[in-house]
Amino acid sequence: MNLKREGDLFRNAMERMDKRMENRFRGRRSEQVAYFSAYKGHIHNPGMGIISMAVSDHMVMGYCAADREKADREKPFTLTRKMLQEVNRLPFIDNIYIRVGWNDVQKRAGKLDLCPAFETAVEEAERSGKSWGFRIMQCSPSNPSGHLMPEFLEGRIPMVPMPDDGSYGPRPKLRPVYTEEYLKYWDEMLHLLGERFDADRSLEYADISGFGFWGEGHHSGDADAGDPAGLNAVLERLIASHQSAFPRTPMVMNLHLSECWEAGQKALEQGGWTRRDCYYKWFQAHQAQDGLNRRGDAAMIFETIMPGLTMEDDEDPSFRHSSLGTADRLCDYGANYATVGFNPQDTLYAAHMLPMLFQPLNERLGYRLRPSIVWKIENGDGNWSLVLGMVNDGCANPPGELTFLAESNGRSAQVTENGGGFGGRMRLVELPLPEGHDDDIAVRLQMRMGQKQYAVRFAADTGEREAPFELHIHLNHKEWNG
Repeated sequence: MNLKREGDLFRNAMERMDKRMENRFRGRRSEQVAYFSAYKGHIHNPGMGIISMAVSDHMVMGYCAADREKADREKPFTLTRKMLQEVNRLPFIDNIYIRVGWNDVQKRAGKLDLCPAFETAVEEAERSGKSWGFRIMQCSPSNPSGHLMPEFLEGRIPMVPMPDDGSYGPRPKLRPVYTEEYLKYWDEMLHLLGERFDADRSLEYADISGFGFWGEGHHSGDADAGDPAGLNAVLERLIASHQSAFPRTPMVMNLHLSECWEAGQKALEQGGWTRRDCYYKWFQAHQAQDGLNRRGDAAMIFETIMPGLTMEDDEDPSFRHSSLGTADRLCDYGANYATVGFNPQDTLYAAHMLPMLFQPLNERLGYRLRPSIVWKIENGDGNWSLVLGMVNDGCANPPGELTFLAESNGRSAQVTENGGGFGGRMRLVELPLPEGHDDDIAVRLQMRMGQKQYAVRFAADTGEREAPFELHIHLNHKEWNG
């Protein structure tokens, strides 16, 4: 083949490729100006992290099967401010979770009556710079009381026994029937909570609840649950109430809601965050796929890793979450958050007795964004942009809308990208440089989750003790950073 013919074929091939694959950088002069290596260790960022439950319906301790079985029959311990302060001093704890009953937040119509544990948990989370999330349960097989209904609704909303699962406390446990009055007062309670907390930036997420055992949607063996079409309509109402009460805060739903209910599937399509129990022997492939079907900019929350001994399949099922390998598997699945324990004492036990449990979570959990390579590139009009070769060293996408900012001489320029595109291979982000910039550019990153804006740390090693909020790029010479 002669050289002319070979050249013609090459040009034709490139023209066809151009039509198939747009390349906005072709024909523009660029030069590498910076490189950033990966930061090792824990990074505290919004939309990700290690969760400690502050208060839940499992305020008991026991780190072997026999001790846990005994503890489940005894009176739960009372949360103290000191416990929360000890947990919040752990540098790798990012988020505090509050899981309480309806009667823990309301006793009178039209008023909030938050229990001391709820108030204390919020205060200590905000004092320590942690974020928090919550779920209000209308029933729980594992709560020590017989039911979770507020005092003013006792006798006004019918209740039915839940199937006996051998949980501790009075039996049988009761759950409310999904009457019109139930839906009305649940909506009222949500809006009271939303008025107080929805604008709070430290509230990072709130769980859809009010449906099924633990508010997670389960009705297994519940003969009085109702027909599927009617239950789906109930769930639609509950989701609509939640969205109305918390328009600024990302909503989280247990994956069971999307596995079994059309209303839950719609919420997933709309960008709802997802929550699922940890790995155990009944976790099936179709359930795994439901979690992976969430939108790319939606977070996955996993609960819960119990800091106990690894148990065999035929031993106490309450320890099905305890394997140290579970932390790695959560990251393999793409978790943004991982919960350790059911209460502060569980978290403290894990931190002191099993510190290796936290290692994969500190190094892989959530998203870890950095520009591996930075180019400056000519725009054709005499101006320049930066091209950030963004990589994600974490296991999950950032759950929100990302804004990249370039700042110099008091001026800034920015570009916005959806966080769902930042997983797997490198993604090139073109960031215009502000007018009148000099050779030193500061690059920052922000993320919008729901309607709340947060600063984000880059997972870049710049020689500092923490991952930085700001990277400095020098345009007129190549610089190796880290």
